[in-house]
Amino acid sequence: MQGIIKTIHTETQMVDRQTGESVHKDLDCFVLVVTSHGDEGSIVGCDGKHVKITDMIELLSPRNFPELKGNRR
Repeated sequence: MQGIIKTIHTETQMVDRQTGESVHKDLDCFVLVVTSHGDEGSIVGCDGKHVKITDMIELLSPRNFPELKGNRR
């Protein structure tokens, strides 16, 4: 994944952890990569529970995650 991100020729900050606790407001772009198993429309979390992809997208909306407001996703 790092190789793909580097092809966009911009400064990047990679964070590799299962839960995030902070997002920097001075970033221009936010990219979330989720690798997991699952079914169509959902993924399996580290706790074994299925999570709908639409629910994940909603969690990252400006209403729920105002720190990302105005950032490209």
